[in-house]
Amino acid sequence: MTKTNRTRIDYMPGPAALQALEAAQALHPRDNIQALIDRLVITGLAAMSWKPPSLYGRRRDRWKLPDELRSQLAGEGV
Repeated sequence: MTKTNRTRIDYMPGPAALQALEAAQALHPRDNIQALIDRLVITGLAAMSWKPPSLYGRRRDRWKLPDELRSQLAGEGV
């Protein structure tokens, strides 16, 4: 897609958003700001549909990762 066909979005981020962008720059110093914004927006959208696992009871030692996460981590050798 050429630059002339892209939608331009101007925004005025708040202080917390600017801090998040600075943190992203520290984590990914080789990415330019637009790439970081794209990454943060796409990741944020994915996170909005995520439901955190239920952790029942007050006994934290009994909490376990959901099966899906445990199998992913086992596959990575973690």
